[in-house]
This record gives sequence, structure tokens and C-alpha cells, in this order.
Amino acid sequence: MKNHKVEKGCILAVILFVLLCIGGSFPVNAKETGRGRVLFISSYSYAWETIPQQIEGIKKSLGDDVTIDYKFMDTKNVDTAENVHLFYKSLSYYLSQVPAYDVIIVGDDAAYNFVLVYRKIFGNTPIVFEGVNNVSKALAMDYNPNVTGIIENQTYGNTIALAKKIYPEAAHIVAIVDNTVTGLSARKEFYSYKDEFPDLEFSDINASEFSQKDLIKSVESFDESTILLYILCSNDKDGNVYASAESVQMLSSRAHIPMFSGISIGMGKGLLGGEIVSHEEMGEIAGEMALKILNGEPCENMDVITDSPMTYCFDETVMKRFGISRSMLPDDAKIINHEETFMEQYGKVIRITSVIGGIMVLFIIWLVRDNMHKRKVNDTISSLNKKLNFMARYDALTALLNRRVFMEDLQYRIREKEPFGLIMFDMDNFKRVNDVYGHNEGDAVLKEMAARAGALVDDIFEVYRLAGDEFVAIVQSGQAEVIDSYAMKILDTFKIPYQIAGGEQYLASSIGIAMYPKDGKNSTEVIAAADHAMYEVKKNGKNSRAFYDVDMEEQS
Repeated sequence: MKNHKVEKGCILAVILFVLLCIGGSFPVNAKETGRGRVLFISSYSYAWETIPQQIEGIKKSLGDDVTIDYKFMDTKNVDTAENVHLFYKSLSYYLSQVPAYDVIIVGDDAAYNFVLVYRKIFGNTPIVFEGVNNVSKALAMDYNPNVTGIIENQTYGNTIALAKKIYPEAAHIVAIVDNTVTGLSARKEFYSYKDEFPDLEFSDINASEFSQKDLIKSVESFDESTILLYILCSNDKDGNVYASAESVQMLSSRAHIPMFSGISIGMGKGLLGGEIVSHEEMGEIAGEMALKILNGEPCENMDVITDSPMTYCFDETVMKRFGISRSMLPDDAKIINHEETFMEQYGKVIRITSVIGGIMVLFIIWLVRDNMHKRKVNDTISSLNKKLNFMARYDALTALLNRRVFMEDLQYRIREKEPFGLIMFDMDNFKRVNDVYGHNEGDAVLKEMAARAGALVDDIFEVYRLAGDEFVAIVQSGQAEVIDSYAMKILDTFKIPYQIAGGEQYLASSIGIAMYPKDGKNSTEVIAAADHAMYEVKKNGKNSRAFYDVDMEEQS
């Protein structure tokens, strides 16, 4: 009898829910948000096309109850170390004058690198990043309990496949790129699909090496035997500098075929479209992570998200110009510049969908409640595993990889007989910092030194802490000039003053370099060679670098 009453009550609840939805008074999109303060630091200025999209997504997730402040580094216009340092000084002062923030959200690589280098000014405030292209550097923070976020991966494979489906007779594919760092990186990504599409001949137009006249002439020459993929065109050989809308409008108006795209920049200005990264959705995901932190969920429970939110997006105006029907495109594609049909204006379908969605939510809630205990246990186990993994691999003070991991990596390189460079460095006169200012200030200096060196980590360079102020780095290259370039970068990090006891002080470093297999056949010999080279630098005045030379041992 009791079960019968419960079932009857559930049925009545569902009926009441349906009636409320049909009546239009049930707030299906209402959600609770926690109160708090969030600071968003952007790598660029608000004028850069993707930034308003990121901010819109963040605001959508956080809602009106959360205070959001904004800071812009503007590195697209001023990309210098001095600009970064001035931004650091300004932000340091600002943070000292306002109430503490609960979460910091950073957008794109420059802002992400900034918070890693200057982590000290943010204390233990959780960091959520979005739009970061450097996958290895982003994943390196997956074990950091105060850092999480979502990576931006730009891919062209699905766009090329769709273009081939629309133009099956096409035998060529041409990408429009330029000589900027972003353009060269995108060019490399474009050619990585060459083996995946063997029936297409891959080539590119480097706008930086074409005059405006020749650039337009080249685009005008293509017919339907060619797939045209627009990636980036920010300058040309004549010295013209283009905003994304300018270059897209200039080229698309002259092209006799549609220009596909793998990025959102320039959409609505003449590009047909393709599979693109949704910067608004990426900002929304970052906002959701921040909201969870504000509502009490530990940052360490959130893994770094490696799959960027991708969406198919196409311009209906361009579709009509080239006779491309909606049926040729993916069912879930977003269409911009769309003219609504008469049937699309009816709201009944939306009401029915809301009712179905509401019923599904009720079932999901019922299922979730049944599994809550298991999920809590799994979350606890996962959190403990992450802490243990972090403690086993990373140095507790600096969050760099520790000595044990260094020895494993070093012995692996030697075992595989892969040439590499070993850079050993420490801080000159570090003992004086401890003696004069105390160990707390000394530890703070070590943390910042580690953060600056850690910001240099990329696909071939990794840095480790051995002990005290002794650090070591492995460069996966057998070329002395490549290894030396990283040693110079380490020295350059000391050109920015350190904050010690409320004041600024310039410090220095001595660097010793050894190469495998030239300077040693095993780990002991290579380490000894680098250490000997570092000793020679200290003996000859410090604040420099030196490669190991066998004559050093004869002189000592």
C-alpha cells in the first residue's frame, strides 16, 4: 500500500510538471550560483575578436551573482618583456588595493605563462586557464592542486574531409597562411594531414611573401578542382597589416570558390566555415570550473580538459552564393546569417522539447541519487591518487619535477642512445639571501626561480630541481647551438628583478653544460661534466655559462 502511494505521488508530480511547462511558467533554465569574486586575465586586448566570445561564455556560466573583473595584457600589440614586467607591477599594486579574489581565470598562452612565472602575487588562489595552445605546458600543471583548465586544440582534419565530400573531384588543397608565429604553427598543423588525404595535393600561399596584387590574383585563379582553406592572413609583402575581417573580405570577394576555415576568426565576413573551436563554449567551460570552486569543490578534483569544444559553423550567405545546401553539412552544424523560415518561428516545438527535457532531468536526478555514494568514494580515491602521484614526481617546494624523475629521464635517454644536452645551474650567492633575509624569503626566491625556468618548458626542454638552489635541465637535441639557446633563456630570466623583503634585487646564475655522448657515456660522467663546467663558471666570475671541455679538468 505504501509503495502504491509513492508511485501515485510520482505520477502526479510528473503530470504537474508537464502542465507547468505547457503553461510557460516553469523556469527550466534557472540554476543556483555561488557568490564570489573572479579576476579574468586576458593575453590580448578586448578588441581581439575571440576575447568578447570568451568573456560571454564565462559570464554565462558565472551568472549575475558573481563579481567579475578584467585585466588585459595586450600582447598582440606589444609583445615585449618590458610590457609583461610593467603589467606585473601594475597588477601587483592593484591586487594589494582590492579584496582578495576567489578564483583567477586566464585566457590564452601569454596570460597562462604570466601566472606561472608570477604565481607569488596570487598566493594560493585557484587558477583556471582556457585557450592555451601549448599542450605539454598545460598538462604539466595537471598534478598542481591549485591549477586546472581547458586546452585549445585547433585541428583541420574534419574540415578537409567535409570539403572533399562537397567537392569530390577536387585534387588540390591550398592553405592561406602568413609568417607570424601563429601562422607558421598552423602551417605545420595543416601539412600534418597530408598522409590522411593522399588523393589531395597539399600546398600553401604564404601571404607575407606575396604583394597584395599577387595575393588576390592567386586566389582568383582557383576553380572547383581546388579546396581553399583560410587559416591566417595578417600581413603581406607590401607591408600591409590586416585585421581578420579585412583580409577575409578582400580575398573572399575575389574568390570563385568558397573559403573553408578551421578557426572562428573571420566568420560572418565571407568565410564559408568548417569545424572550428568555440571560444564562447571554452569560456563557458572555464566559468563552470570556476563556479564549482566557488561552490566549494576543490580545484584538485578537476582534471585538465584536453578536448577543445569544437563546433561546425557555416555562413548561410556564402552557402547560397556557391549553391551549397544544408543537407551537405553535418546535422548539428551552426548556421550564421540564417533567415528563419515560417515554421521555425513557431514556439510549440520548443515547449514540447522543454517538457521532454524536463522529464529526462527527473529520471537523471533519480539515477544520480542512486549512485551518489559510489561517486563520492571514487572522487575521494581519485583525489588521493593525484596527491600521491604529485608527491612522487614533483618537488614539494617548487612544483618542478624532482631528482628521482630526473634520474629516470636521464637514464632513459642514455639507454636509448639519444643525444641530449644537460644544463646544470644554480643561483649565485644564494646562501647570502638565506643568511640576510631568512629562509622564508629564500624559499620564495627559489619558487620564483623555478617558475621562471618552468615557463621555458616545451617539447624538447624539461627542468628539474635537484636540491637547495641546484637545478638541472635536459635538452633533447644534439646540437650545441640549440642547447646554448636554452642556457641563454635561463640567464635571461635573471634580468627581471626578484621581490625580496619588499624590495627588488637582481640576482645571477652560473650555468654548466655537458653533451651526451660527447662528454660522458653514462649518467655519472655526464652529470660530473656539467657540474665541472658550472664550477669553472663560478671560478671565473659567475653569472655566465660554459660548455664542458676536457681541458677544464687538466687546469683544475
